[in-house]
Amino acid sequence: MRSTFLLIIIPLIALMGLDTANAQNKWAAGVMYYPGFVIAHTDDARNLEAHVNGFELSLARINNKDKYWNRFYKNAEIGYNFIYLDLGQPKLSGKVYALGANFQFRISGKGKNYLALRLGTGVGYLTKKFDFYNNRQNMAIGSHWNGNIQLGFIYQTNITSRCTLKTGLGLTHYSNGSIKAPNLGINMPSLLLGLQMGFGDVKAKNIDTSRSFKPTTKQHEVLINYGYKEKFISNPRQFNIYSLGYRWLKPITEVRRWYLGADLVWDATHPYSHFLSIDNPRVGIDNSTELGVLIGHRYDIGRFAMLTDVGFYLLNPYQTKYFTYQRIGFRYELNKNWFLNGTLKVHFGTADYFEWGIGYKFKRFKK
Repeated sequence: MRSTFLLIIIPLIALMGLDTANAQNKWAAGVMYYPGFVIAHTDDARNLEAHVNGFELSLARINNKDKYWNRFYKNAEIGYNFIYLDLGQPKLSGKVYALGANFQFRISGKGKNYLALRLGTGVGYLTKKFDFYNNRQNMAIGSHWNGNIQLGFIYQTNITSRCTLKTGLGLTHYSNGSIKAPNLGINMPSLLLGLQMGFGDVKAKNIDTSRSFKPTTKQHEVLINYGYKEKFISNPRQFNIYSLGYRWLKPITEVRRWYLGADLVWDATHPYSHFLSIDNPRVGIDNSTELGVLIGHRYDIGRFAMLTDVGFYLLNPYQTKYFTYQRIGFRYELNKNWFLNGTLKVHFGTADYFEWGIGYKFKRFKK
C-alpha cells in the first residue's frame, strides 16, 4: 500500500517545480495519507481494533469567489474524493473503497497558514461483513455498502502559490444505518498528511446576488421524518420509524444558526429490545413513543446545509436506549418555505437509523 501511495505523491512533488508566480487556480488535485486505527466503541467491536492505513485521491474546487456564500466561508473548498482503507484484519474487516464529497473552510489563522474544518459524506464498499457461517465475529458491519461521515481539522500551509501541504486529525465513520443487522458501525480516528496541487485559471466574474439562493430567516420549522431499521441477527425483524419534529432557530450570521427543538418518535423496537424472550410483544403508544428535546447547529451553503444536534430523552420506553442521542446530516432547500432532510441518528457512536423527511418553515405562530 505504501508503494502505491509513493507512486501517486511523487508526481505531485515533481509538479511543485512548475510553479507560476501569483497563480490563481480554480481547481486542485490532491492526495492524502490516512494512518490511523479502528477504535472500539462497544465491547462487541473490540475484536475489530487494528491499525489502519489508507489514502485519498481528491479533486477540489478551491476558488469559489463567484458564489454568494464565499464571503462567509474563508478559503472554502468543495471536494470530491476516492478513499482506500486497509482495516488491518484481512479475514475479519477487510478493506474499504469509497466515493464522497466534502466541504472545507478556514476557522482560524490567515494568509498562507491556517486551520480549516472539513465535513464530508459519501458511500463505501466494505469487502468483509458479518456472515452467520463464515464471519460471525464481525458484529460491526452487516452489509457491503455503507454510508460514511467524515470530520477533520486540517492545518494548511501554502508551500508555493500552487502547492499546499495539509496535516491534521480526522474521524471517519462507516455504517449502514441499521438497514441490515448487525450494525455497530466502524469508527476510525486518523492522522492526515497530504499535498494539493492547483490548476486551471480563474476568470473574473461578478456575483449576481439577486439570483443567488439565500436561506430565509424564518424562526420556526416543522418536519416529518421516516426511518427504517433491522434488528436481531438469528431472526431479523424490520421496523418502520415515524417522527414529527419542531425547530426554533436563532441566526448567528447569514450562513450559521443555532436551534432548539423537540422530537416525537414512534419506534416499535423498544418492546422487542426489552422483552427478548417474547417473539411478539405488545406494541402500543405507551411503550413505543419517544419524546426528546435538542440543541443543534447548522451551516448553510446555498441550498445545501450541514447540521448536527444533541438531544435528551424525556420519554424513553424501558430505557432501552441511552439517555442522549446525536444527529448529523444534510438538508436541501427546495424553495423559501420547503426543504428536504436526511440525517443519521446515533447513540455515542452506534448508529440507530437513517431518517429522511420533508419540512416547512414559517415566521411566527398565528394568534
